[in-house]
Amino acid sequence: MAVSGIQGQLLEVTVVGCSKLKDTEWISRQDPYVCLEYASSKFRTRTCTDGGKNPTFQEKFVFNLIEGLREINVLVWNSNTISYDDFIGGGKIQLQRVLSTGYDDSSWPIQTKTGR
Repeated sequence: MAVSGIQGQLLEVTVVGCSKLKDTEWISRQDPYVCLEYASSKFRTRTCTDGGKNPTFQEKFVFNLIEGLREINVLVWNSNTISYDDFIGGGKIQLQRVLSTGYDDSSWPIQTKTGR
């Protein structure tokens, strides 16, 4: 019996929120948003205005899976109206568990530019 590959199957990802983010603002509360990248697919949550260190999003995105590509890049940014957006941190979501069990509700760590 042959096991079918993941090519073309759909993966639904819900960005629930973030906790204990690095704060890039000195005066006001930061306005975070999350970017997801998988192959050529790129998605962005809405900006959580005044979300600070613990923003919530509850946004759902759907990816077409590609055989051999088993991780999603995650980037968290602080939206700025006057200057460029500040990079808060990034990381990778490993898809092994969701591909083997069909579900994964883990939290995933992100790292700042300095690796913290």
